[in-house]
Amino acid sequence: MEEDFGYVQDVTADLESGIITSIIVPGTNSKISIFAGNNDIVIPWKNIKCIGDDIILVEI
Repeated sequence: MEEDFGYVQDVTADLESGIITSIIVPGTNSKISIFAGNNDIVIPWKNIKCIGDDIILVEI
């Protein structure tokens, strides 16, 4: 199944290690497990499977 969640809007990181912990995309899709307060979709870094020039593949 393919779905377009939009563009990466922001990232969260562990400030001590400098490691990215999640990416944030705008949206209202309820298939992603964690939501920010304004309906942004927070995708944990562990769910990211591949990053290309114009696409990020995630496992949901």
